[in-house]
Amino acid sequence: MDRREFIQRTAILAGAAYAGTPLQAEQLLTLGTPALTIGILSDIHIRGEETTETLVHALEYFRSLKVDGVIIAGDMADQGLEPQLQQVANAWFKVFPRNKGLNGKRTEKLFIYGNHDVQAATWPGVINEVGAETADAQNIGKRPAEVWKKCFREEYNPIWMKTINGYHFIGAHWHDGNIPGLSDFLQEHQHELQGEHPFFYIQHPHLQNTCNGPWAWGQDDGTVTRLLSQFPNAVAFSGHSHSPLNDDRNFWQDAFTSIGTASLSYLYPMPARENTHQDDSAITPPTQMANMNCHDGKQGMVMRVYENAISFERREFVYDQPVADPWVMPLPISQRKPLTFDNRRKEAPVPQFAAGSKVTVTQAPGKDRYGKEQGQVAVRFPNVLKKDTGIRAFDYEVQVEYEWLDVRFITATKRVFSPHCYLGEAQDTGEVVCLYGVDELPKDFRYRFLVRPCECFGKKGDPICSDWVRLQDIVPK
Repeated sequence: MDRREFIQRTAILAGAAYAGTPLQAEQLLTLGTPALTIGILSDIHIRGEETTETLVHALEYFRSLKVDGVIIAGDMADQGLEPQLQQVANAWFKVFPRNKGLNGKRTEKLFIYGNHDVQAATWPGVINEVGAETADAQNIGKRPAEVWKKCFREEYNPIWMKTINGYHFIGAHWHDGNIPGLSDFLQEHQHELQGEHPFFYIQHPHLQNTCNGPWAWGQDDGTVTRLLSQFPNAVAFSGHSHSPLNDDRNFWQDAFTSIGTASLSYLYPMPARENTHQDDSAITPPTQMANMNCHDGKQGMVMRVYENAISFERREFVYDQPVADPWVMPLPISQRKPLTFDNRRKEAPVPQFAAGSKVTVTQAPGKDRYGKEQGQVAVRFPNVLKKDTGIRAFDYEVQVEYEWLDVRFITATKRVFSPHCYLGEAQDTGEVVCLYGVDELPKDFRYRFLVRPCECFGKKGDPICSDWVRLQDIVPK
């Protein structure tokens, strides 16, 4: 295979990955040997030694791959206390003694502080739990440079740059709003950073209006987005939102590339669904379902940089499985249209229910999320999985349609996730349930439920429908 064919095949593989076509391991092998391999974590939220088990496990996985470095994009010490950061350091040096992995391979720390690291010790909840004296004495934020050097055995710089195998990494520690001095830092190193060769930038909050779009929780003020827009070859990593890696909106590309790094501690699937945490609002939106418990969702990535592409293995570390196919982006970026949300939406396949899928409806007493007792109607339907249909659904739209004479109306619309949507689909094979309170349903008309599988960029599959019913006709569970 000559160079031209290699580049063309790489581009095809990248496009296939974004279109949702399964990308087989043997196809990834055609990319060749990576020039750089990096483990990626974020939001590990360590407290005592007992909370480091998954961190050690993830680091051991990275060591087995002989990574060149490991990114941790902030929120290492959950309560911002020095002993917690020391536990992170202890885990690191247990797996990578003297910063070396298998066969004595140098493995670079690419760590930054997040808001928990430098602010949490001043929060009332932490002070109440550990005591004001302890919180003050162990507060990382009061002496970040001293604690950093003590724990990680290296000098602290608010903005740092490290070079591995010819690739530059820039890390910016947490600061409210924008990053002071970043503009000057990028200008100072402009000659090293410009060109087709990718460089990598790390901060804790998402860069405004990039990965996870305008809905992302905890974005910065937009200054870094503006600064990195001068560098099409920049690849930024950020955490903070705990968004699961099987949400493809964690990968954003336009003027540059921005990637959400999820969390090794717990996950927040997108709000506005019937069974997700509504952390984006001070109100209490009506919902019949409890928030999903995502504490077994502990995720990270492996980045492999090739001559003509970058791949991102998306993985969880509880069941040790991929959560989705790898992201693959071609290099150089200038030779391909950006993989924007709009461009990917145009090519994204539409999930569809398998032939013969049914919607069933039952009624039973229950409680809404806030404990109010009421009658509830459960709408149940099969999960749409790649193993069955070739495409896994992101979430589901459930609508109530009622009939009045010769006209049909939609009276209520909900979105719901499958119970373990944030894990690999082997852990998410059960049916999906969406609950309605009886007060949300038509009283005087017969109605039915329409259910559509959706993908994350907005496309919806064909609906499957329940039978037409009246509330009094629904069989109690």
